[in-house]
Amino acid sequence: MNHTLTAKATVTVRHDRAYDFDEDRGIWLYRRGEDEKANNILTNVGRVTLHTFIYGNSAQRAAASLGTGMHFIGLSDDSAPPVAGDTALAGELTGSGLGRVEGSVTLPTGSGTITSIQNEFTYTGGASQGVQKTALFDAASAGNMCHEILFTQRSLAVNDTLTLTFNITLT
Repeated sequence: MNHTLTAKATVTVRHDRAYDFDEDRGIWLYRRGEDEKANNILTNVGRVTLHTFIYGNSAQRAAASLGTGMHFIGLSDDSAPPVAGDTALAGELTGSGLGRVEGSVTLPTGSGTITSIQNEFTYTGGASQGVQKTALFDAASAGNMCHEILFTQRSLAVNDTLTLTFNITLT
């Protein structure tokens, strides 16, 4: 029987639009948008990084300058479809609440096969900002890019939130 290890990531994108500020409670009120699921491309660098991180010996891991794990989430408004040869997230956003962050990680237990990585971004800029691509990295800046995903462009206004939930399946 032949078994092949497959790494697949999907991201669920949720855009909640801020529509009013409740002064009595001191909170923004949001309209929830529809969730979208999009699939990844595993980059060549990401594939090598995963193999080295999981199976490499200490010298190989040190030589690869590996980060702490593929749990840093970057965003972009770049519309080019991801390709396996990509090594950076083109046009990666860096400010106004949309810069790269360390996501919250939930690891599988028992016979589970899914790891979840999540973050809620809140846009703090002025003019609206488009977002349509995301990726996972092994460092807070630079680093190795692994899963890259293009989704339907969202136009964020001030105080809108964009929640990304990556589900990585190893089967």
